[in-house]
Amino acid sequence: MKFEPPFPDSLPDTGTLGIIGAANTYAIRLRAFYNSRAVWHRRFYRFSGILVIAAGAGLPVVANLDYGGKELVVSLMGTLVALLTALHAFYRWDQSWMLLRHTEMRLTSAYWAWRAALPATVSDSGAPDPTTVTLTRDFLLALSQIRDQEAVSFFEKLSFPTATANHVDVR
Repeated sequence: MKFEPPFPDSLPDTGTLGIIGAANTYAIRLRAFYNSRAVWHRRFYRFSGILVIAAGAGLPVVANLDYGGKELVVSLMGTLVALLTALHAFYRWDQSWMLLRHTEMRLTSAYWAWRAALPATVSDSGAPDPTTVTLTRDFLLALSQIRDQEAVSFFEKLSFPTATANHVDVR
């Protein structure tokens, strides 16, 4: 079985779809991509948080009970808390979830503004008039700027977890 990514890597074909249809397809794919990633980051954030809380709260209980393999269970629970905390610090699922959701909302807003500005008689694959081409060019530029701002926001806050954990400024 061959793995197929959920979203095609290639841009929509303007020759087949026309510029309006290609822009429409691209915007819908892009929005779906950000939505999908935001959903997964939310799941990772919540699931790891629940596990850290449960394991951290249960650790004193399992440490005070007498049973076989106690050292192993306590060690594994402590390791689970440390691992999930480190993964959260590294992947920043909470911040990524917010950033991805914010970007998806901005993409959606730009999409609907573009669709509302298009003349009612425009079809996705028809020959567009100069005004429609200008609106579409501006829309595609807006999508590019939104993605660029998302990347800048993500990378400006990026730091190596060890430096953060040791309170060392690596700049």
